[in-house]
Parts: sequence; C-alpha cells; structure tokens
Amino acid sequence: MSSSEVNAESAAAVRRTTRLALRALECAPACCGATVTLRVPECGRRTTATHPDLAVLAELRDSGGEGPDADAFASREPVACVDLLADTRWPRFRARALEAGIRACLTVPVHQHGMATAVTLYAFRPGALSPALQHPVRVLAEEFVEGLLREHACTSARVEVQQLRKAITSRAVIDRACGIVMRVVGCGADEAFTILRAISQGTNQKMGEIAAEVVDGNGRGLVQHLRRIRHTVPTLRGGGTSGR
Repeated sequence: MSSSEVNAESAAAVRRTTRLALRALECAPACCGATVTLRVPECGRRTTATHPDLAVLAELRDSGGEGPDADAFASREPVACVDLLADTRWPRFRARALEAGIRACLTVPVHQHGMATAVTLYAFRPGALSPALQHPVRVLAEEFVEGLLREHACTSARVEVQQLRKAITSRAVIDRACGIVMRVVGCGADEAFTILRAISQGTNQKMGEIAAEVVDGNGRGLVQHLRRIRHTVPTLRGGGTSGR
C-alpha cells in the first residue's frame, strides 16, 4: 500500500473515530465528554477526545499505562468507576481526572479481527453513568470497528487490483521486449527472457524497466547491453548479435 493510500485510510479512521466519540457522548445526558482509543496492528494506537482535558488524560494513560481503558483493553470487559474520589485503582489518572472535575467514568471495549477500540464516557457527577449505557455504547463501537474493517478491505482490494493491472501491463511489455531480443539475437523465447533478466541483474534495474527501454527504443542500445553480459549468457557466447 502506498503512503498516500495509507494516509487516506488513516484520515478516514480519524473521521470515524471523532464521529464515534461524539455519538457516544450523546448516549447519556450526564456525560460531559468521551474518548475513543483505537488499536490497529499496522498503525499502533490513536485516541480522539471530545475535549482537550480528556485528551490530556489519554496522553497520561498512554505514557503511564494506567486508566480505565488500559484495564478494559487487557480484560476485554467493561470497566466502570462510580466515584474517582473514592476509587484508587489508577493514582496518576485519578489525580489528573479530579483536577479536571471528572468524578465518574465508564469504558466499553470491542475487539474484532485484530482491531480493538475502547470508548470511555466521563461525568462530573459521581454515579452518573449507569451500567445500562454499556449496551448502546458497545453497539456504536462495534459498528465503528466493522466500518473500519470494511474500509480496510476495500482499500486492500483496490491496491490488489492496481498491482494486478501493473503486473499484466509489465508482462505485456516484457513479452514485446523478448520479441525484439529474439529478432536482434536470433534466439528463442526462453533465451530472450534469460538475456533480459541478465541485463536487469547487471544494471540493477527492474526487468520491467529494461523491457520498457528495449520496446521504446525498438532495440536501439540493446547491443551495448548484450556486450556487457556476453560472458554470462550461454546464448551470447558464440558471438553474434545481428542487428543494431
């Protein structure tokens, strides 16, 4: 996958992650904000937050490895905190959250096909996030992951088609170049292919590039290449390169 395709897929993931955070925020009137953390094997971890203070909490969690979503990722189960003032599971996270006025949080993780996400809701009031919120948040998270998986599959399919088209085009050019080599050298198809491969290896160029040069020049300049590889290809050891 090219860098532009990777960037496009990454941008799409950011848009989806932001949308998920905003939709999760709407699940509970008492919710003051939400974060979404996405883990993808090829891309690592990325977090989106609805508010700057929550983004700071996410950074603290990433650097310290503690917090409700870290536990949720590890256990693959929802993690709830009714009141951070009384809950001491995550000292650094707790201190920073309380500074921001956060008293309660609820994290719902989803794992599918190597991709994982955790949605965390936050509230200013202790006990404001009901366990009943787990279901709608999970539905949103599953829909989000499935959407990313579909996008990734579509992107991979497009890349595969492009590569196949390129391979077919390259093969056609190589076949034409082999025909020119056969005419110039007076050899068979297998020997012509061997000659092109030897030129490719001797010049550190891809065979498709060599073939394109031969076809574009209709054989011009081929004799110079043949002289360089004369001693490495049995077909050429006997001498002649009738032609240009």
